[in-house]
Amino acid sequence: MSSKRSSSRSNENEDFSLKLRELLTTNKKKKRNAAKLLEETCSHIKRLNGEIDELSNRISELMASPDTDSAMKANILRQLLQQ
Repeated sequence: MSSKRSSSRSNENEDFSLKLRELLTTNKKKKRNAAKLLEETCSHIKRLNGEIDELSNRISELMASPDTDSAMKANILRQLLQQ
C-alpha cells in the first residue's frame, strides 16, 4: 500500500513539475492559466507540508512512548519513512 501511495505522490509531483515548466515558458495569452497553476502548486505544497507535519508528529509520539522497545520503534519508524 505504501508503494502505491509513494508512486502516486511521485506521479503527482512529476505532473506539477511538468506544469511548472510550462509556466516558465508561457506567453501572455496564458497568464490566466499560469495564475491558476501557481495556485494549484501552492495548494499541493501546503498539502505536502501537512503530510510532513503529520509524519513528524507520529515519529515524535513514537519516540516519546515508554511502552515501545527500541527494535519495535525502529521497525515502525522504517514503515513511516516508507510512506
